[in-house]
Amino acid sequence: MCGIAGIVNFSEQPIDRDSLGAMTDALTHRGPDDRGIWLEGNVGLGHRRLSILDLTAASHQPMISEDGRYVVVFNGEIYNFQEERKKLQVLGISFHSRGDTEVLLQLYATYGEECLSHLRGMFAFAIFDRQKRTLFLARDRIGKKPLHYFITGTTFAFASEQKALRKLSTCPSEIDWEALHHFLTLTYLPSPLTGVHGLISLPASHCITINIDTGALVSRRYWALTYSPNMHNSLEEWKDTILSALTESTRIRMIADVPVGAFLSGGVDSATIVALMSQLHTQPVQTFSIGSREPTSELPDAERISRYFGTKHHAFILEPDIVHLLPTLVRTYEEPFGDPSCIPTYLISQFTRDHVTVALSGDGGDECFGGYLRYPILRFSEQWNTLPWPIKESIRQGMHLFHFLRRNTLSYRSMLFHDSLQLPWQQRVLQYMGGFTEDEKSSIYSGKYTSNQRTDTWFNAQTLGARSRADGIIHQAMNTDLETYLPDDLMPKVDLGSMAHGLEVRSPLLDHRLLELTSTLPSNLQIHGRKTKWIFKEILRDILPKETLRKRKQGFRLPLDKWFRGPLRPFVQDRLLTGHPLLWEMFDRARLENFVKEYVESQIDYSSQIWMLLWLREWFEQRDMNC
Repeated sequence: MCGIAGIVNFSEQPIDRDSLGAMTDALTHRGPDDRGIWLEGNVGLGHRRLSILDLTAASHQPMISEDGRYVVVFNGEIYNFQEERKKLQVLGISFHSRGDTEVLLQLYATYGEECLSHLRGMFAFAIFDRQKRTLFLARDRIGKKPLHYFITGTTFAFASEQKALRKLSTCPSEIDWEALHHFLTLTYLPSPLTGVHGLISLPASHCITINIDTGALVSRRYWALTYSPNMHNSLEEWKDTILSALTESTRIRMIADVPVGAFLSGGVDSATIVALMSQLHTQPVQTFSIGSREPTSELPDAERISRYFGTKHHAFILEPDIVHLLPTLVRTYEEPFGDPSCIPTYLISQFTRDHVTVALSGDGGDECFGGYLRYPILRFSEQWNTLPWPIKESIRQGMHLFHFLRRNTLSYRSMLFHDSLQLPWQQRVLQYMGGFTEDEKSSIYSGKYTSNQRTDTWFNAQTLGARSRADGIIHQAMNTDLETYLPDDLMPKVDLGSMAHGLEVRSPLLDHRLLELTSTLPSNLQIHGRKTKWIFKEILRDILPKETLRKRKQGFRLPLDKWFRGPLRPFVQDRLLTGHPLLWEMFDRARLENFVKEYVESQIDYSSQIWMLLWLREWFEQRDMNC
C-alpha cells in the first residue's frame, strides 16, 4: 500500500524536482517507509512506500523494468501475484524481487493494457513507456484505491490524493457548485466529480492512456459486472461453491510480510472473515472493535464472537470530540463527504495501526448477497403500486395527517416514503439514502443559487448503464450500488480513513471473482421474502454462532442526533449561523437559520443533513487555508 504521484509537461519543459517532491511528500502518511523520485525530461514519477510484501530495497519504487523501457509507480496489492509470477517464469522471465510490483511491471511488458485482465486485487498505478512515450494509468475494478488527476493546456498531473495535486500552482481550484448540489442528496460525490471543476476522480474499473508528445488522452472502462442468474444449480451446489470462493478470497488476502489482523463488529460479514481467518491460521487472529457507551453498541456482540473463535481481541471505546475531529476528517477526506461512519473508520484505523499493518474487513457482504434494507423495501414498493388509486390516495392523506399531528422522525420518514412512491424506483431509492430531498434543498438555497437539474433525475441518467447490465429491480439496484455508492462512498471512507494512519485494509468479500460468482445468483436466494442475505446466512449456519446469525442488521450508529441537540448544539448553531461567506453563495442565511432552529426544537432527526452542512462549512474554510 502506497501513495503515487506524477507530472507530465506537454510543453517539454523539464519537471521541477522540488514540485514533484512536494507532491510525493504530501502522501507520506500513505507510505512512511520509503520515498522515490524518477525524472526524465518532461516526465516525473513519485512514490511513497508502505512496505507489506518484500520489505527489502528490491521492491523500491519507482521501479524500472530490466530492459529499461517501462517505469511504474503502484499503490495496492496484487493478491494473485505468486500465480502470475510462475506463469511469467514459464515464459522465460526472471525476477529480482519477491513482491508484486515487479510482477505487475512484467505483466504490462508482456500483455500491455490487457494486463488488467490478469490482476486480482486492489490497485491504482501508472506505467510510463519510454519507447512509445505513453503513460498508462488504471484503477481497480471496485475502486478500492483512489486516483485523481487534472489536465491543462500544458500539464497533466495525477496522485493518490488531491492534497498532493494542490501542491502544484496549475491545479484547478474553482468550486463545482452543481456537484455540491448533488452531494447534498447523495451524501457523497460520484466519480468523476470532486467538488472542483477540472479536478477529476478516475472512476473505478477505468483506465486512461496519455500520449506524452501530443497530450491526447483516451479513457475507457475495462470491466463491468453483468447479472445473469444461473437457475440450474441446487442450493447445496451454491453453498459449496460460494464457501470455497470465500475461503480462497480470504486466504490470498492473508499473504503479507507484516502482521495481519481483522476488524470485528458484531455483524455477520466481519464475523465470517474472522471465522475463515481462524480456520486458515494456526495462531490466534488479532481482532479490533470499536463501540460507544450507548446501549446499542455492538462491542458485546464483537466480544462474544472473539471468544467463540479464540481471537486476541482489542476493543476501543469511541468518545469522539467532534469539534476538534471534524477539521481533521475534512483534511483527510479532502472533498464533501457526508457519511458519518467515517468517524469510527478513522478512529479504529488509528487504534489498529498500533498493533498490525494490515487488517481484513467485512466490507462487501451487502453488495455480494443483497444485504441492504432498501432492496426488500424497493420490492415492497413495487407491490404497493399495484394497489387501486383510491386506496393509495387515502393512505397518502393519512400519512400527511400523521406527520402534521406528530412531527417526529417516524411520521417524517413515513410521509417521505409514501410520496416517493410516485417516482420511478431509480429516483425513489435516493429517498432511502439519508440526504436532503429536492424540496428540502430548495427550501434553504439562496435566491442567487440555481442548479441545472434535479439530482434524482441526473442520478437516473448517470446509472442507466449499471441498470442495463441487470434484469429485475433487485439486481438493478444492487448493480447501481456497486457502481456508485460502493466505489464513491464506502471505498474512499475505508481507504482514506485507514491510510491516514498507514494501515492497509483488505476486503475478501469484494474480490471481483467472488462478485462475478454472486452476480449469477437468482435474486430470491439473496432476498428471500423479507430476509436479506438469505443464502449467505444459510452457508454460515455451521460456522458462526447462532446469536450472530439471528442478530438484526445494525451497523455502527453514532448518536449524532443526541449530540447535536445536546452538548454540541452551540457548536452547530455557531458554525452554521455565523457561516463562511461561501456558505451564503449557496444557502439563504434566514432559511438556514430557520432549518437549524426547527431541527433542534423538533422531534425529527435531521442529524445527517446537519452533519453534511457542518462538513461543507469546514471544507469552505479549509479551501481558504489551502489545507
